Amino acid sequence: MAGIVERLPKLDSPNLIVGMETMDDAGVYKLSDDTAIVQTVDFFYPIVNDPRSFGRIAAANSLSDIWAMGAKAITAMNHLAYPAGMIPPEAIEELLRGANEKLHEAEVALVGGHTLEQTEMVFGLSVTGTIHPDKATSNASAKTGQKIVLTKPVGTGIYCNAHRVDGLSDGQYESFVGTMERLNMYAAETIESFPVGAVTDVTGFGLLGHAMIMARFSGRTLKIDVGSVPLLPDLMDLIARYNPQGVCKCKQFVQDHMSVDEGVDSLMVNVLSEAQTSGGLLVTVDADAADELVQALREAGDCSSVVIGEVGGPPDGEVYLEMEP
Repeated sequence: MAGIVERLPKLDSPNLIVGMETMDDAGVYKLSDDTAIVQTVDFFYPIVNDPRSFGRIAAANSLSDIWAMGAKAITAMNHLAYPAGMIPPEAIEELLRGANEKLHEAEVALVGGHTLEQTEMVFGLSVTGTIHPDKATSNASAKTGQKIVLTKPVGTGIYCNAHRVDGLSDGQYESFVGTMERLNMYAAETIESFPVGAVTDVTGFGLLGHAMIMARFSGRTLKIDVGSVPLLPDLMDLIARYNPQGVCKCKQFVQDHMSVDEGVDSLMVNVLSEAQTSGGLLVTVDADAADELVQALREAGDCSSVVIGEVGGPPDGEVYLEMEP
């Protein structure tokens, strides 16, 4: 898909601050000397059976890209496609109510949307934010010597597979849903007062995919301490039963661009390669402020926040990630 996008004709606008070239989380377009708009859109298939919870998750996931850019989310639009007549109107209302709960929590105005009839259901939102043109954070600003911080645990893809076949306990389900419904707004507000470099959120490309994009466009190598990465409870027990072929397709995106120490469990490479839904923020921060940032994030409610590695120098050829046990 990236190759197709690169071949599309582009308007050369001096006001486009962040476009598609760096695979950032959202686009940033300058409107005036002190205001730029930030735009993003995302939608996906239901991953939980409860429509209200799915609405919350979809909203949290869509809003996250705005906060990853350091912006304030201001408006949103619903995008819904579903098989009319097969899903009760009450379920659709619950879905939209759940999404609106998260918009209300984030003080984002719902300004409309669009619906479409099709055989499979998908739902998501387009979101617009604002920011000062000089203050947008990017995934292309990591600096050598900075520490890498992750704010949420990894493992939603495996949990989703387990959930589909009733393979989760009540406690595991609560952890699964809770982390995805958690807004990254609070983490984004926390990092504003710290000397951060690059910022992105961990979603469709998995932890390693988003880390590689960050490293590539920053011109740096990211060293990941695999043993420090936070995981959802009991994840390694679940992966053997609920990690069918294909869930780690993001591995194909990164496998030629990383070196893996022989002490790293191959299962962990799969875990860190799988796509995530409404994952945490991945942040690089000056080393002397890393511990303070982690403490501040935990106090703000992102209790899984932890340092998972550091930023190295320029890459050796096309190797952007170094995986250490």
